[in-house]
Amino acid sequence: MKNINVKQEAGNRKQEARSGKGFLLPFPRSLLLAPCFFFLILAALLLSGCLGSLFSKSPAPDYYQIDYPYQPSGCAKPFSGAVRIWPFGATAPFDREQMIVSSPSLQVRFSSHYKWVNPAGNMVADNLMRDLSLEKVFEDVIPAGNPMPAAYGISGQIYRFALEENGSPPHALLDLEISFWQEKPRTVLFRKHFHYQSSPLASTGPSEFSAAMAGLVSQLSTDIRNDLCAITQDSSHPAGD
Repeated sequence: MKNINVKQEAGNRKQEARSGKGFLLPFPRSLLLAPCFFFLILAALLLSGCLGSLFSKSPAPDYYQIDYPYQPSGCAKPFSGAVRIWPFGATAPFDREQMIVSSPSLQVRFSSHYKWVNPAGNMVADNLMRDLSLEKVFEDVIPAGNPMPAAYGISGQIYRFALEENGSPPHALLDLEISFWQEKPRTVLFRKHFHYQSSPLASTGPSEFSAAMAGLVSQLSTDIRNDLCAITQDSSHPAGD
């Protein structure tokens, strides 16, 4: 009789649960875990915001290039001779195609999704070659692989080419050295360090970063052309004779 009473009591409880009377239905476990999932998702979103939008999880990479309109600097007295633009080097890790976020302490992070079409040295050299050719600072502008003779040479070394975050609004940073020399006799006409920092950026998106870096390369090109023109205007230098 004891077993029968236990079974009958269990059956009564099931019937009361179905009718909504008596015992309450068990609370779904998924609803109990929902707040935990909410906080996990919130933490992930906050973490992704701290890392910046250059760090996307998309599988296919997006490529960006340095692109800006040519701005003449007004060089009235060009060099008599051609110049060869040699490849620009870059100090690691700024010799990669990945977009880079750095800190003043030189800690760097690489974006696996957003990349440049070429390494920084190539993009800077290519834009400088274009601007020197359009400006007609020299009789001709020759790339490194061209066997034509050149009276002058230009090369560079990039030390920083990154989006910098240092606790304040992020900004683009370009730091490099440019060398310009005469081939015969071999004479260094100038070796100069250039350092540029953009205005604070509203976001760390790749489009904003790319546009800011293009502005810095444009300023570099203008400054180099002005420096070269200053040499030709010096009466003690035979470049413009």
